[in-house]
Amino acid sequence: MVLWITACQSSADQPISTDQILDSPGVNQTEAGDSVPGTVKSDSDQVTDAESEEDPVVLAQQEWKISAHASSFVLDSEGANNSCARCHSPKNWMPSLEDIPESCQACKFELAPPPPLIAESEWENVSCLMCHQVDKKGNIQPEVSWLEIPQLDEYESVETHAELCLKCHDTTGVADHGKVLVGSGHADMQCTECHSPHSTTSTCVTGDCHSGVLSDTDEIPGHDEDHKDVSCAACHDNAGWEVGPHPESGAWVTFSPWSLIVKIGEQDTVSQTGTVPFYSHDLGLEVNCDRCHFSENMWGLTESVEIP
Repeated sequence: MVLWITACQSSADQPISTDQILDSPGVNQTEAGDSVPGTVKSDSDQVTDAESEEDPVVLAQQEWKISAHASSFVLDSEGANNSCARCHSPKNWMPSLEDIPESCQACKFELAPPPPLIAESEWENVSCLMCHQVDKKGNIQPEVSWLEIPQLDEYESVETHAELCLKCHDTTGVADHGKVLVGSGHADMQCTECHSPHSTTSTCVTGDCHSGVLSDTDEIPGHDEDHKDVSCAACHDNAGWEVGPHPESGAWVTFSPWSLIVKIGEQDTVSQTGTVPFYSHDLGLEVNCDRCHFSENMWGLTESVEIP
């Protein structure tokens, strides 16, 4: 499942035509080469920079192209990905008999096991249509909805953007996936208040929330050169998660716990647990320096910390 935001909130006041989305520049291919529905305009039809700045449809499409939703191809440890596609590329996902609604199971039909692998060339990623419903005239609605059953084009209404995002980002019971548990100062916030609805990116120091926290003229303890590779979450996490350097980037992050119960037989189960690098969403102002600066810590950090 995906660890980024699923909401695709249009800034347009009027419904958007599917032709506008599907004919936007580069919509049939991401920069990584993954195919998605649509066609690419010829050079003569490309919009100018000025037109792009004024067209919310083009801007949304350009932002989507650099998002994790536009390049979501994955393989599990066994080289399969159909079960992953349920969130990473819902249009490709083939449900098993156990996955379909109970109302369908009442018909007592047989359903062949889905193929475990979807080729990268066929992977459709997470498109706009997963979060925006299309009306009878082919207009994509600016309101968000969840495409619950892509194979039937069946949408489910959602009340908030956070509810929509958690359709995929609630990773409870999924191995090696971080948990989005919003708490403390962000408990009542919507995902799209921090994450760009189309590029899915976020940072604490932009916008109207924390834009001055890295100011050279108003220094805050811990916001200094010694902590330049420490993420905000690593210090401000309130969930009590483990903290340490990311195994690839080296930047200090939080590590989300995960657990998985695997059913072997009617009575036998196996419980698996672990942690994965993932930014905590339960953040507060208070910081406990002792979580890193403790005696004989494994990173060679000083034990004592002087706070002016």
